[in-house]
Amino acid sequence: MWQKIEHNKYIIAFLGWLAIAVHYSIFLHFFPNAQGKLVHDHSYNLPLLLDGYYWYLNNGFWSVPWFTPSFCGGMPLIANPPSFYFSVPQFLTFFINPLTAVRTTFLLFSCLGFWGMYLLLRSIFRASGWSALLAGALFLFNGFYSYRFIVGHMEFHGFMLVPLLAFFLLRVEDRQSPYWKLRCGVDISAGAILLAYMFMSGMTQLLLPALLGIMLLALTLSLYNPSARILPIFSCRLLLSGVLALCLSAAKLVAALSFLSHFQRDSYPLPGVDGIGKLLLIIGRVLTFGGGSVDFSRVLSWSQPWNPMLQHEFEYGLTVVPSELLALYCLCRIRHLPAVLRNLGQRRQILTLGAILLLLTVPLGLNYYSPAWNRLLKSIPLIKSLSNFMRWFILYIPFVILLTALAVEKCTLLQRKRPLVVIVCLFTVFGQNLFTDKNCYRFDEYDPGNILSAYTKAKASGTPPVISKLIASPDDRFRRAAFFAHSGVLTEGYSQIFCYEPMFGWNLEFFPFKTIHSGPALSADQGVLNLKNPSCYLYPQENQCTPGDHFRTDQLAAASRFISFRPFVFQASRVQHLANWLNLTALGAVTLFAILAAGIFLWRRLFKPTTR
Repeated sequence: MWQKIEHNKYIIAFLGWLAIAVHYSIFLHFFPNAQGKLVHDHSYNLPLLLDGYYWYLNNGFWSVPWFTPSFCGGMPLIANPPSFYFSVPQFLTFFINPLTAVRTTFLLFSCLGFWGMYLLLRSIFRASGWSALLAGALFLFNGFYSYRFIVGHMEFHGFMLVPLLAFFLLRVEDRQSPYWKLRCGVDISAGAILLAYMFMSGMTQLLLPALLGIMLLALTLSLYNPSARILPIFSCRLLLSGVLALCLSAAKLVAALSFLSHFQRDSYPLPGVDGIGKLLLIIGRVLTFGGGSVDFSRVLSWSQPWNPMLQHEFEYGLTVVPSELLALYCLCRIRHLPAVLRNLGQRRQILTLGAILLLLTVPLGLNYYSPAWNRLLKSIPLIKSLSNFMRWFILYIPFVILLTALAVEKCTLLQRKRPLVVIVCLFTVFGQNLFTDKNCYRFDEYDPGNILSAYTKAKASGTPPVISKLIASPDDRFRRAAFFAHSGVLTEGYSQIFCYEPMFGWNLEFFPFKTIHSGPALSADQGVLNLKNPSCYLYPQENQCTPGDHFRTDQLAAASRFISFRPFVFQASRVQHLANWLNLTALGAVTLFAILAAGIFLWRRLFKPTTR
């Protein structure tokens, strides 16, 4: 009976869609919760979605919103690394309200993550459908994606594209086919598009650990199939896809680097764990049980009291299934250990295994704490601007899932009744996620009602409000929950001065206040308006100003267009102009290539001569 079931693709497909349905039903109740509320960081991202919709109403999809008047009295938008104007949730908001767009994005990327991991295991690692099904389910239920979405970190939804990206980078074409070069070009282009999407949708700080995770998969595949030239092909594809991705996102990249150059955010000490053994134990616990298993106050040797790390920073859970299956596999294979060691005698395999171990130590090194090590990390460019490296634990997620699937595939004890083993594991995953204590995520008080009402009103009228006034309460600067809520005052045509914007520091310690104050945005005093000129944050030299300067009274027309969600004339750097043209050229080239490739494949399928 089990042999018949093992080769029944319809049962596997049914269980795959069942896993997606169970996952969605478990976490749907947080969008919103029973009280109609959302977790805190949605108060940052929902107003951003509404702000993007306001821009779209006045300017259409193809106009780039370089700046926004809705927050901090005027600031850059596209140049802000976590911004996501060119993303699926923002695109959906052009047609449905922001909360529905959030729920739809959650479901869509859940599907992409599940079937991407299934495709990776089936096509690249040649695993059985059941092993691939388990891998897809484990990746679908990874705690990082689910709980980050719950708390409102939508900029990380691109993490679910990692298996698809690995698939395109690792797929090897049959060179006997006359179209193998075209297919290779398609894979490289698809990889570049996925990489560029991750960057453009705000996943900037996690791109590097995501790529390191894919490198781990490539190295494991090289060990798994040593006869193939996997690593040279992968390296070439990764390089070409990376270069093309840089071209596809050049405009945002250059603008973001310009913005970051004026706000280093390097004064925050990095939190860490003062012991490798303790750190390994924590990693094992969070990968098995998630963030609820960690006592944050005892774990970290240093954390910022003004910005404490909450439970979602430790949510990476894959359930108990991987640890149990890997332990069982090790017990089954322990008597074959001498043969395994002999097979690793080749120099190339030893180097590959060494590279795997080296990559696995990267998150350990970044999260280990000692005063001297902390000072060294804070001296490294870009790294010194980050506030913590716990998020680099995502590097382990696809790797552990791959090892688990290969354990099911190779363990003789599990092979005999593989469908039964996978079904039991699936329901274990369902059960642990269903009964995990989520109370800390159920009682946040952010009410999205004003955002949804403003969206409905703007959609009916076809015009957004004008940001005519700046508001501020001196207490809001140091009461985090208060100024979180005030991010939504754009619905009334206001911009909050004491905004929540990590680029300016957790308590706005890097924000150049200057003469900004509560009152009309276009009120004039001593030759300047009560409104930030956002181009000064990016190109101060080209616009004869300094970061944080205001619009001058002679720039009243530009300021009026700015607060009405319309573009205004500003001077950009030469590098930015070059990046804009490079971005546009790369986008046009990829589009033309996609049309050409689709046409060739369609012609081949419809008009390919049949042999007699």
